[in-house]
Amino acid sequence: TNEMCESVADEIKELQKNFPQVSIQSATDSFLTASYERTPSTRIKITLTFPDGYPTHAAIILVSASDVVPAGLKKKLERELGKTASDLAGQYNQVNDVFRRLVDFVNTNRFVPCWRELKQCVDLVNNDSTAGNGNKTKKKSSSIAINELEGKIKLRLQSAGEFYYSCSIVIDENYPSTKTHMDYGKPCHLKMESTNFPPKIESMLTTQAQELVRRMQDGMTPDDALKMSNPIRAPKGYLGDESKEPTKVRLTQETLKGLKRDTETLKEVRDLRQVDAESKQGNATIKAHAAKERKNARRAIKKITASEIAKDTSAEEREKQWQLEEKARLAGYNISDFDGSHPQPSLLSLVIFLMEKIQRLPEETCPVCTKAVLPTNPKDLKFLYTNASDFKTEREKKARKVARLKRPIRTFCGHWYHYNCLDIFMTEPPFGAECKAEGCGRRVYHPDWPGDMKELERAWANRQARAREIEDAAMFL
Repeated sequence: TNEMCESVADEIKELQKNFPQVSIQSATDSFLTASYERTPSTRIKITLTFPDGYPTHAAIILVSASDVVPAGLKKKLERELGKTASDLAGQYNQVNDVFRRLVDFVNTNRFVPCWRELKQCVDLVNNDSTAGNGNKTKKKSSSIAINELEGKIKLRLQSAGEFYYSCSIVIDENYPSTKTHMDYGKPCHLKMESTNFPPKIESMLTTQAQELVRRMQDGMTPDDALKMSNPIRAPKGYLGDESKEPTKVRLTQETLKGLKRDTETLKEVRDLRQVDAESKQGNATIKAHAAKERKNARRAIKKITASEIAKDTSAEEREKQWQLEEKARLAGYNISDFDGSHPQPSLLSLVIFLMEKIQRLPEETCPVCTKAVLPTNPKDLKFLYTNASDFKTEREKKARKVARLKRPIRTFCGHWYHYNCLDIFMTEPPFGAECKAEGCGRRVYHPDWPGDMKELERAWANRQARAREIEDAAMFL
């Protein structure tokens, strides 16, 4: 309970007594600036200005804008805290009640550290729902519901046609990190509630979404976390985008020796060029050395140039191989850059992933045949993943076998193909081709097919030879 205060100084003393966790930056008879935080990501700073005639005239509340406090939250807090002060106009207990309201808000609202992200998520879902209901036909739309006390978001994403995906996201108390080690990797705890996507597709994408969040808690950027969370690993020897970048040279003892050798070689080449040099005396061109000496000098320069190019190429290949091996060695270690000491906010990235990779999946087209990857009816898609034991007659089993050729397959680059389209694309020339999807250009790879192009070439050649043998036998008969 508050003791009766008779001045601003008494109120400040009472504030320090009742809320020792509130950090006071400056305090005078005219204003008070202080802040409160539950975690470093929930720090809110406010300034109370005491006007002439205080406490008859209520204190004026100003909330400082920051990364934690976007414009929407700033207005909300200034309105609510200002009302708290106005309700106590004429009393000297306004400071304590304002900070009690602030402390309660920060302690009970899980969304404080991700308020800006949450607003963006709500806008994304609502805008998607508005766009989806632009036609006259009334259809189910995406929705988002929020529980501030539990830090829980209920999200239902309605895809094109009849597909849907419902999930819950619970924000950890220490977002963007986690309060306990047992919950590490779950600052946004994603749980699938219901969907009519087949379990194989749902499980793959939900697991990747959870891995994306974990990687961002490690400290990765959204783009890096998305790449590293890919459930399909790169084929052996795949360099990806890194192969297009120049190799970074390490400053080692061998590199320094190489620089010394290069300097000596340049001096040698300079001396040889002087042997082949000529000078002008009037209209006459005079050679300093005999023709044989000049010819030998030119040959020596060509030989040195070829030798140096070979050495540089070999050194660059060795350096590139070392860097790839070093990256592989460090892959299993928790290196300092991604040890969780600098967690990244992941809520917005998670919702964007769910919308782009799951909600819009029915809109994906096969890069080979350019037709929709998924059938429009969820029951037809479920049929593609049935087991042979579910059918009794040979006719039903044959129908299932034919239908399964159209089942969707996700490749390493992230795009979806029909199984039969991908099989032809992978097993016929040109081998190791790039994905035809717009803006992709990455190599098409899936672990169900060999990653070694030579192996694919041999298999194709064997099939061609076998086909020729069958054709020759048919002609003979």
